[in-house]
Amino acid sequence: MEESKVISRYKLTLAQISEMSLKNKPVLLKKGESFLNYGEKTKKIGILVSGLLYATYLSPAGTEWISRFFYPPQNFIVSNHEGFYYGTNSSEAIRAYEDSELICIEKEEFKNMLDHNRQFERTVRILAEESYIQALQRIHALQSLNARQRIQQFLAENSALASRLQRQHIASYLGIHRNILAKVLSMI
Repeated sequence: MEESKVISRYKLTLAQISEMSLKNKPVLLKKGESFLNYGEKTKKIGILVSGLLYATYLSPAGTEWISRFFYPPQNFIVSNHEGFYYGTNSSEAIRAYEDSELICIEKEEFKNMLDHNRQFERTVRILAEESYIQALQRIHALQSLNARQRIQQFLAENSALASRLQRQHIASYLGIHRNILAKVLSMI
């Protein structure tokens, strides 16, 4: 997706939200603090203004894996959307990787905004479509690329993000062991 469109959509979303009277003031999360914990009822969605967050899940074997990174402007909607949509407890934890600022929108408030603001509804639909495409691309990469190719693709597409992350977190996100990441990086 073209970078200028991403930045434009991010700015448009922030502008739309600034015009609405929300219940909550922006939230500041310090590094390591949680936006959402495992098993917590998913009652809010976040718009990331600054910083970096990450989502984790537990595999059936009990291993914690990183599933997503949230960072503006590319991936600024912070949510365990399955829990938010269905009103269930979160199967993920979302934590601040860096000190971060978020605008939190409660579920009922979010639904009301969608029902009464056509421009906001359109923006949310477009963001959901883009998120779906990103998820498909990630699935395809995990299924069809070997570890070296996944690493190279991640670094090529996310060099600014990669520079902010520890190696073990990149490895977790890519579904590989950190020793494999270190070996491939030493050959690049």
